Amino acid sequence: MIEVRDVKKWIQNGTRRVEILKGISLSIPAGQFVAIVGASGSGKSTLLGLLAGLDTPSSGEIWLDGTPIHNLEETELAAVRGRKIGFVFQSYQLIATLTALENVLLPYELNMEGSGLAQARRLLDAVGLGERMEHYPVQLSGGEQQRVALARAFVVEPPIVMADEPTGNLDSANGRLVLDLLLERNSHAGATLVLVTHDAEIASRADRRIVLKDGMVVEDSLPSVAEPVVAAGAEPRANG
Repeated sequence: MIEVRDVKKWIQNGTRRVEILKGISLSIPAGQFVAIVGASGSGKSTLLGLLAGLDTPSSGEIWLDGTPIHNLEETELAAVRGRKIGFVFQSYQLIATLTALENVLLPYELNMEGSGLAQARRLLDAVGLGERMEHYPVQLSGGEQQRVALARAFVVEPPIVMADEPTGNLDSANGRLVLDLLLERNSHAGATLVLVTHDAEIASRADRRIVLKDGMVVEDSLPSVAEPVVAAGAEPRANG
């Protein structure tokens, strides 16, 4: 579903080049739940943004569901994002002038044909907001706004769902609810789920944990492997 081939990302600051990702290669099969973890500044959010087509790599290749996105024009890239990816931001990113229902409907209206109204209503019911559909973001709590954002990410039934610290701004109860909703989507719809998190509990529920450090993968723990796969050049972690 996702193929990353020697992806590097850097920014040029005058004569100095700042390397953010230093050659990432990985493959994520359909339906897998992957947690990307690492300290602040390790490059995990940058990697997620590249996978989602929100940014382009400085070099290397990224393939989503058989489509190479690393060299697409913005209009083509937007079309791929709109149909293949549901993205959940830490800060919700709802449009303040639209109701909850209108926020959820927006990706459908931009990317699909026909009416998505029934789908949007069904999803808001599913995330427990059936009575809040006509409310604006300012009238919703943080947990409710994030659930609207989840429904919006699911509305076109994308094969891939990505989330950047989706529970970071929530209390523990709302955080668990949001995670459960994401996992339900992963389990019942077969969507591939890629999630960036600092939360060890969330990472422990993933099928696979990818650890970044200084722009490189230093650990890739697969569900079928008893011990973590430690990247070349990285020090094995001590047991216990």
